[in-house]
Amino acid sequence: MYSADRTPCQDPVTRITGQRAATDDADMFVICITDPANFVASSAGSSFDTQLWLFRCDGTGVVHNDDYSGLQSQIDNSTGCLNGLQAGTYLIAITGYNQDPVDANSNTLWNNTPFGDVRCPDGPGAANPMVGWTGTGGSGSYRITLTGAYFVSQDGCGGGPGQCEGDANEDGRVDDADLLIVLFQFGQFGFGLQGDVNDSGNVDDADLLIVLFNFGCGS
Repeated sequence: MYSADRTPCQDPVTRITGQRAATDDADMFVICITDPANFVASSAGSSFDTQLWLFRCDGTGVVHNDDYSGLQSQIDNSTGCLNGLQAGTYLIAITGYNQDPVDANSNTLWNNTPFGDVRCPDGPGAANPMVGWTGTGGSGSYRITLTGAYFVSQDGCGGGPGQCEGDANEDGRVDDADLLIVLFQFGQFGFGLQGDVNDSGNVDDADLLIVLFNFGCGS
């Protein structure tokens, strides 16, 4: 969620409302989460059988719920799925039952059941990023009530101009959290790593130097 008069990762987003006009429509929004352990999203008050999903910016799944209260959904840290999650930018999505995220091999990231549980990814594609959706769901109006969510920069998950270089977790500043991400991922290869702040495909000395040279930016 971006607004020109809102400060990224500082001004809260408390509610998202919308309309699902088609049964194969999935609505996804970019939000900043600064305290993942206390983040809550609820679809109570929506007019159809909802599902809520939270993803990292690389598309890998974090937490999901279908039927928390009746046919409405809630995601939170009640089952520990947000433990250890870094502050930063994430994707929240709402679909109707039974429209689910799938990976590149059409494997679902989450199993269909149990419906009422708040679950970490547990499907055959649990470790993989989502690339699309399978199935269809109901249509109608929805409301996502948020606790601990904030506006993001205009570039959303992409970072870019106006961001602090070296801001690995995209929370608007370069600090100890970014340094720890680079140190913990040092030596790892692959695109999409948070610690790969220069997008070279590996976390190395260059990433560490970028964080150190920009340490304190945005604070």
